[in-house]
Amino acid sequence: MSKVVTVQLEWKYSPKTYLEEPISISFEGADLEIKDGVAIANIDPDLYHTDSSIREDLTRQIESRMHAVQIMTHKDFELSKPSRTDIREDGKKNHFLEIESCVITMSVGAVDLIVKDKNGNIVSDTKRDRLDKQEYFASLVDKHRNSDPTLDQMLNSYQKSVKDPDNELVYLYEIRDSLSEEFGSKTTAIKKLGITSNEWDEIGKLANTLPLKQGRHRGKAVGALRDAEMAELEKARKSVAYLIEKYLEYLEA
Repeated sequence: MSKVVTVQLEWKYSPKTYLEEPISISFEGADLEIKDGVAIANIDPDLYHTDSSIREDLTRQIESRMHAVQIMTHKDFELSKPSRTDIREDGKKNHFLEIESCVITMSVGAVDLIVKDKNGNIVSDTKRDRLDKQEYFASLVDKHRNSDPTLDQMLNSYQKSVKDPDNELVYLYEIRDSLSEEFGSKTTAIKKLGITSNEWDEIGKLANTLPLKQGRHRGKAVGALRDAEMAELEKARKSVAYLIEKYLEYLEA
């Protein structure tokens, strides 16, 4: 039997359009490409068999990109476990399957604007700005999530808020709770994060005070509960996304 020349890992994610453009990552002994609902890593066999954590490391890198998009778009995603294929020198392949089902979620594309000056130079490109910020988020998430339990907890809470919209504000508030536990007090948190008291309080007003069906104190509300308006949900999402962003900057500093 001819020798294995490449170990290939493949993940499937949905929706296939979750990422707006392909992502390529290369490092010594391997490369990873993520696009059109599939992530494929081609790995040197020696590296694969000597580095027992490479599957988990690559999965975390993919998840980091997905979480960066999720924080900015509030859209759900599903990511399968990796399947393995050994590619041999003679072109034959051995498959080792480990697949989870994916749940397809519809998504609506963003409307982008490119603003140019009178000379045709690009002054503003909303898509490029968004993708650059996603990459920035993803790099920091990938760098710190594995070593920082607070960040991991915050990202898990955000993902639950997307998957369980009936309790969205409950999960979004958990993100600020995680920061409260990390820093011990509101005063310390806003100082360390470099934010204002109003920015800290925003999610509390939405999750605790208003008589919303998605909120935290539904049993204490006087009178009938109402569904949160989309503007209120958007404000809550942006509020906690900002807290996550400031915490990432704190970890990086």
